[in-house]
Amino acid sequence: MRLRDVERNYYIVSHLIGQAEEEFMLVDKSIDLDFKDFFVSHKDKVYKYAYMHFRDGDLASDIVQEAFSKIWAKWDTIDAGQNYSSYLYSTTRNLVFDELRKRQVRLQYSALKQLGVEAHDNSIEDKIAYKDLEKLYKEAISKLPKCRMEIYALSKEEFLNNSEIAEKLGISVNTVREHIVKGNKFVRSYILERMSLSLALIIFFEIF
Repeated sequence: MRLRDVERNYYIVSHLIGQAEEEFMLVDKSIDLDFKDFFVSHKDKVYKYAYMHFRDGDLASDIVQEAFSKIWAKWDTIDAGQNYSSYLYSTTRNLVFDELRKRQVRLQYSALKQLGVEAHDNSIEDKIAYKDLEKLYKEAISKLPKCRMEIYALSKEEFLNNSEIAEKLGISVNTVREHIVKGNKFVRSYILERMSLSLALIIFFEIF
């Protein structure tokens, strides 16, 4: 990609993120400064995560607003000892999962309709399966070696890239990459041994 294209894409992304921030903050001017700081420091990562899956700036911007709206609605009730970032990223993944599931369902419905086969709504079952998968996912991570668990969490829970993790921990990018590859392999195997193949499982592996 040419430098001019990179600069143009960066401008578009920055504009959409700024637009999301402006629209969100106008919803309620009573939002406290702690939450505003939290929003400003995390919004870019949420946007990039959503954009990575959909390549749609408007949809990614909507997910940013919806994710932070959900956090704000519970801001005063979330346990002070809880990791706000993890809560945010879990909420974001749920939103991405729902959108990906809807897209898959629409594709399946269209294909079945062309074949003259009646389609069934399995959204409730898929959401239940996703909750079970989340539990297994966290269980699998807890069984990783301590160093690998920390690196894996920074990558999957805080959406840091390999370079950011390497800088944060003072290790090489290659070391980070190796730990994430081995972590992915273990987590996927752990889940596959305990869950049958389903739409929820396919989407789950796509977003983690």
